[in-house]
Amino acid sequence: MTDTRQMDPAFPLPLQPVATDSLLTGKISRRMFAQLLGLPSLMASTVALSGCGGGDSATDAGTEVLTRAAFVASISDYFDWVHSSEYVDPYKAVQPTFVDVVFGATRYAKQIETALEEAIISNVGGRFYPDKLVTREDVADIYVKAFKIPAAAGNALAGFSDAGSISASKRASVNAIVAAGFMQGSSASLFAPAGTITLNDAKAILANITAGLVAPPQVMCKAGTTAPRRYVRISTPTAGATIYYTVTFDGSEPADPTTAGAVYDFTADGVLQFVNPLSSTTDSRLYRLKTVAKKNGLAVSAVREFVWNIVRPQVGSFQAKLMHAGTSTSPTVWKINNPAEYFQAFVFYIEGSTRGLVFDAGEYGYQKANLKTFIDTLATKPYDVIVGHNHPDHSEQIYNFTSAGVTLYASAIEKAAFMASSRSDFQSAGTAAVAIADGQVLNLGNVQATAYVQPGHTNGTVTCIVNQTGWVFGSDMWGCNRAYTADTTQYQSVKVDLFLSLVQQLVVNYQKSSTTGEIVEVTNAHQEASVGMECVNNFVKCFQQLIDEGNAVAKPSIRGGTKTGDRMSIIGDMWRDKNWMAIGPIGKYAAAVDYLTKPTSAYPCAASIDYNAADGYKKYAVLSNIEISGGTLVGVDVYWAAAANGVANKLPNKFDPWTTGYTINVPTGTTSIVLKPTAMSNKISSMKVNGTALAQGASTTVAVAAGSSIKVDVVSPDGSVTSSYTFTVAVV
Repeated sequence: MTDTRQMDPAFPLPLQPVATDSLLTGKISRRMFAQLLGLPSLMASTVALSGCGGGDSATDAGTEVLTRAAFVASISDYFDWVHSSEYVDPYKAVQPTFVDVVFGATRYAKQIETALEEAIISNVGGRFYPDKLVTREDVADIYVKAFKIPAAAGNALAGFSDAGSISASKRASVNAIVAAGFMQGSSASLFAPAGTITLNDAKAILANITAGLVAPPQVMCKAGTTAPRRYVRISTPTAGATIYYTVTFDGSEPADPTTAGAVYDFTADGVLQFVNPLSSTTDSRLYRLKTVAKKNGLAVSAVREFVWNIVRPQVGSFQAKLMHAGTSTSPTVWKINNPAEYFQAFVFYIEGSTRGLVFDAGEYGYQKANLKTFIDTLATKPYDVIVGHNHPDHSEQIYNFTSAGVTLYASAIEKAAFMASSRSDFQSAGTAAVAIADGQVLNLGNVQATAYVQPGHTNGTVTCIVNQTGWVFGSDMWGCNRAYTADTTQYQSVKVDLFLSLVQQLVVNYQKSSTTGEIVEVTNAHQEASVGMECVNNFVKCFQQLIDEGNAVAKPSIRGGTKTGDRMSIIGDMWRDKNWMAIGPIGKYAAAVDYLTKPTSAYPCAASIDYNAADGYKKYAVLSNIEISGGTLVGVDVYWAAAANGVANKLPNKFDPWTTGYTINVPTGTTSIVLKPTAMSNKISSMKVNGTALAQGASTTVAVAAGSSIKVDVVSPDGSVTSSYTFTVAVV
């Protein structure tokens, strides 16, 4: 089994004639760098280049001498090391740096700092001297440290007359790389430790190393940190290598992975989960991981060890962080958690000028501590509570509020789920809860919050937006950008295509509720950093790509890989983008597709096609949404599951992709409206409004009068299915 890397890192080298934009950014593609080195794009170790000298003349390509910055950057990018600025992790170590390397100003600063963090260079002297030319002994020392080239048993430098001039601190590295045959002298009798190195030199040495030695394994999240959870991925830059590992969580020495290690494969395993479980009787666990990589024909990599201190105390106190200080036009917002919580689901306290709102109710046991009492230390106004959904990590404390007379809002679906619980505290709180309607507005004084109900994570998940600021709060909805958990947000209660439709409608409703017409900030209870529309767009893309491309874009889950059998859909790089998004499970990976709509009698559904069938995604000839300016769509009841706990799983007044007849209400005197129909699939063959072709994402102005009708025709990607929608105009 092999470790296949998701990222496609860039490899920067200056002084080589490449595209101007690459020189300006200090980044060129991995493929281009490989071409510069004369290697395949993955630096395959089968390529052998001999020699390490430069070209025959100053005009030969590859004879440019390299600076320290350029050379170190090439190593950082070969290993694809992630800079701390690129991932969201409140527990990451402070980024080490140099006095003369300024992030955002010094060329290759990001790569230099990652190399420093990986200890292949040192900041003992405080300076790096990025613009100085890199010396041959520096190159030897950095390569040995980066690839963990083992020390030589004998003296491979005896034949060099200038061996005595090699710096004492670098002598062992030079001896190791020469003994391994990866680097030669500048001549048969000279090593020239202070000599410079050209691009051709770098080509040859790197080719020699990668042709003979498996690169050492590396991990993300980074080791040496203390955190409540760590999800760890092991990788190596050597394509086709097999990774082995051993791990302990009691601080004891792991076994030698070269002889007793388990095989690690990201596709099969996903990330490793390092936690202090709820069953633990200690406040912390010290995880130690040993890992090695092997590949036939190459020397085995060095064994590396990584350590993480996982701290989740048995008993904890609530703590709060101020997210937003209130103003005359915006609320105060506090972010609250308890370090003893396993899933670390945040609670938010939002306070306007006259009233407050607690969003979600935490996971710490209601009998262990009282969240209501803690909120009272923050609140200056009376407040209510909205619980996003019925899972215990978001609702553990609801009884402490309702038993004290605080109003608890939940969707009718979630209220019924609480009442049906086997827990008496949930039953009591559920009975007391007030069913909040989709689109209901709560007045906080200087601001108002609008709540919306959305199936997905559960059947009746509630989110809300502060209208005046455009701040959205979700409960297992939208992004989950904790790199330290490598999490996926789960959507199982509704089919992917219908969910896409309802999400598109929800986003439009947010924008209508927002005073500025924009979603400014989005925060999920499991989200470490707030995001904006880019994350919302990535969220939508996760579902859209399944509709457009079918199951081919589904991947094994980050959590468990193919061993758990769960599919996921992912957009973005989890280590480099706070807006990355992964959703899953969306059905079992090894099973037939089951996450798309099909005809059913279990609940009202007008679909006549089973989109789960082979190439079924190519038969979408339906709209997922329609936006109207100048009029209002009269929606229908949309169902996604059979009734549960005596409550129908439906939302009223929505657009249903499989209902083709609608009314549009327009005010008296209206002569035209603007329509923006959105097809479910971006790959449709065509879409027409009243016979005129309209591109996906485009709007059109349509003349209207009482009783007139508008026809929208959609043809599926494979051309085999056509749907026609009729919108009848009513003047009101």
